[in-house]
Amino acid sequence: MTYFYWMAVAAVIGGHFFFAYLQWFRWSYICKKLTNFSEEEIKDTAFLGRSFSSYNASIAVGLCLSFWLPAPYQAFTQSVVLLLISITAIVGALGTRGNTILIMRLIPASVAFVISVLV
Repeated sequence: MTYFYWMAVAAVIGGHFFFAYLQWFRWSYICKKLTNFSEEEIKDTAFLGRSFSSYNASIAVGLCLSFWLPAPYQAFTQSVVLLLISITAIVGALGTRGNTILIMRLIPASVAFVISVLV
């Protein structure tokens, strides 16, 4: 069970770094894939890509740094962060097209959260 937890947390961290990369360097691609924005709206919202990118990178870095906390604090911190990721993934999926956010963010975060609660 612990192995599955670490794999799910690794997927959460990797996914956040991946989305940070896409949002910083490939905003037009990710915006076309997830929204119904026109080309003009995509250009006008490029600053949002960098903002979302810093959010995703900070979540990934924060989860990586949490591994140096003592065990009880580590478990609590990671559980809270995973729960917040799950909630924001649901909210984010409500405003986007398709199930990309649900698949890429909600599933690994919620699996890791459930395992952390069970173990």
